[in-house]
Amino acid sequence: MSYRKIQAALDARLQAYESDDVAFPGTSYYPAHGTSYLEVLFLPAPAEGIFLGSGAVELHTGDYRITVHDADMASAQSRIDALRSHFNKGRVLSFESLDVHLDGAAVGANEGDLKKIALPLLVSWRSYF
Repeated sequence: MSYRKIQAALDARLQAYESDDVAFPGTSYYPAHGTSYLEVLFLPAPAEGIFLGSGAVELHTGDYRITVHDADMASAQSRIDALRSHFNKGRVLSFESLDVHLDGAAVGANEGDLKKIALPLLVSWRSYF
């Protein structure tokens, strides 16, 4: 089991959102000037041992950060709402027999400037392996 599978499950869910304008880590993406796009970061947290023993399962948690880059706040908020519905709390994603449980999503403060909006959406996830 690995973080690769967790990220793959989350990436596959985002690709099901049917957006062609996603900047995934490690891939080349050059948005046209003034166009909206999504930027993705996979942010795992330290694992927690929940049972005793050397072969015991650990709880792995973290955030899947999707930053919506847009020219205006109304469009960015609309896209954030759609993404929150797409990554709804309670959904279980699977990839190569590893389950990833979604624990909800929270919107962060605008990280953009006067010319563009950059709203982060933090999708909380957990998995056991």
